[in-house]
Amino acid sequence: MMHTVARLAERLRAARQQSFVGRRAELTGFRDALAAAPGAYAVLYLHGAGGVGKSTLLRRFADEARDAGRAVVEIDGGSIERFEAATVTEGSVLLVDAFERSRHLEGWLRETYLPKLPAGAVAVLAGQEPPDPLWASDVSWSGLLRVSSLGDLEPDEAVELLRLRGVPESQHEAVLAFAGGHPLALSLAASSAARESPARWVPTRDVLTTLIDQLVGEVPSPAHRLALEVCAHVQSTTEELLRSVVGDQAATVFDWLRRLPFVESDRYGLHPHGVVRGAIEADLRWRDPQGYERLHHQLATHILDRARTASGEVVQPAMRALWHLLRANEVLGPFVSARGDDAVRVEPLNVRDHPAVRRMSPSGVLDFWLERRPEAFTAYRRVSDGALIAYSAQLRLPEPDPVELAADPAVALAWAATETAPPRPGEHLLVARFAHPPIDQRPREAGMLMQMRVLEAWIRSARLAWSFVVVPEPDRVLPLMTFTDHHAVPGGDRIMIDGQPHGVFGHDWRALPVDAWITALNARLLFGPDARPGRPAFTVLSRADFDAAVRDALRNWHLPDALESNPLLRTHLIGDRGGNPVQTLRDLIVEAVDALRDDTREGKLHRALATTYFHRAPTQEAAAEKLGVPFSTYRRHLTRGVERVAERLWQLEV
Repeated sequence: MMHTVARLAERLRAARQQSFVGRRAELTGFRDALAAAPGAYAVLYLHGAGGVGKSTLLRRFADEARDAGRAVVEIDGGSIERFEAATVTEGSVLLVDAFERSRHLEGWLRETYLPKLPAGAVAVLAGQEPPDPLWASDVSWSGLLRVSSLGDLEPDEAVELLRLRGVPESQHEAVLAFAGGHPLALSLAASSAARESPARWVPTRDVLTTLIDQLVGEVPSPAHRLALEVCAHVQSTTEELLRSVVGDQAATVFDWLRRLPFVESDRYGLHPHGVVRGAIEADLRWRDPQGYERLHHQLATHILDRARTASGEVVQPAMRALWHLLRANEVLGPFVSARGDDAVRVEPLNVRDHPAVRRMSPSGVLDFWLERRPEAFTAYRRVSDGALIAYSAQLRLPEPDPVELAADPAVALAWAATETAPPRPGEHLLVARFAHPPIDQRPREAGMLMQMRVLEAWIRSARLAWSFVVVPEPDRVLPLMTFTDHHAVPGGDRIMIDGQPHGVFGHDWRALPVDAWITALNARLLFGPDARPGRPAFTVLSRADFDAAVRDALRNWHLPDALESNPLLRTHLIGDRGGNPVQTLRDLIVEAVDALRDDTREGKLHRALATTYFHRAPTQEAAAEKLGVPFSTYRRHLTRGVERVAERLWQLEV
């Protein structure tokens, strides 16, 4: 029987060794400790999030220690009594797993227990939390203690693990997209993928449940669970963001989040390990689809408001947060470069960069705009050496210019597309005209910053009438343009410019403004690219048509049926306010007329309007007589009053 057990133990050990990947630095350090090499540690404090492979590494340490003829003592957490009962002799190796359960003993271990270990002994403490700072402040430990943070496997190591577990190569991309280099997630996903082999692997319920149980465990309350779901959904979590969701409990749950071993922090806030983020997101979406939808809308509303109102240094973090919410979908995925790169800084393109830009993408149209509007160009530089790695341009065009129309066919098509709904006084067009390198060659950070700048211009530009995007290879980016509600303008689905096919895509922000646009994007994120917003587009009226509609509304103020057909009902003026459209229009007219009464200089205009339209004088002559003024004076007051009302409503519209 003992012989059988021994053989089984050998087989288990062989299997462990064959499936073990990575951790070369940790193994080298441990072997140095066993050999008492110069500079080797006596105590290793190993910490890392749950499922990152600490226990697996300890088992490998145990195997190597036994191979070296060392006695191995293994403790899984425990009490003082358990440590004192362990027999640690000279040259023994003490391996303590799940040390987070023994944190209350950390001071005793540091001050009393570990210093009493026999000569040549090596101790490894492995837990989820980093060591107490008192270790570092005690100079007597400086040459004997080594602290190691155990993270994910490297990409090549993760691929090797999948290969060893028999996962078909066709499934590697999907598994790695979910699990990254997280060992537990990789192992669970590998078991599922090797067993099921669907067309494209997706995490099963068993995989998600096991991951959440192992990595997250129990949460203290529904508010804590909601905070965890918020943290998984957004790019970075702050106490201010949590306050918009959990109210007065924000400080408490934020403090709890920041102490979780799988939650990290940076200057933007808290964020969970990628595999934890993915598991919590997928679980909530499966478990409570309506709750997931509500949470997404609530967070999107808050983050959009912050992105639109931020100023100074807060703008870029706010835009990153919004971009993160909008990019996580099957349409945008292919347009997010997988290329890693160094940090990138953004700044206006310098005239000294013009020769380099021309070499990057020789073009007569590019030359024209570099000379015509150099301020429209943005440079993306590698922080490490300042090298120009990408550029883009956004043209702000307040009115058509014959020279520009002749020089750039794309801009000419853009202006032609606005003829049925041209920019009104004070409004402008925005044309995203150049973005180099192409998407598939673009460094990831630079590509993200390009997209963020375009998004920022769309949602933060005051009085933006239309935005246009001019892109090469239009067929390739059509799904992206459709997702962002930019549609090919007449004649702009394929136009040759500088010998290359381009597409010109446009969006009227007055017809579908930012709030409604975000709602539409959210619908596509939640329900797929074919989802359509429930809110109809607004009508965009010229100033002359708007004024005519105001005059018509005044005349029909007492006739709700007639007001049903008034064009104002389909504008921002009414649609943004909700409620009964006709009643909203009547109320706005009353407010505009009554505002004149409060101005001593314009009280006479108020009286002319109220007598004519609210008190229903049978004729204008009768209204003048009732007011006790000459008819010509009355007409002048009425005309000026209508103009004032139209101007007030116009300002509300635009």
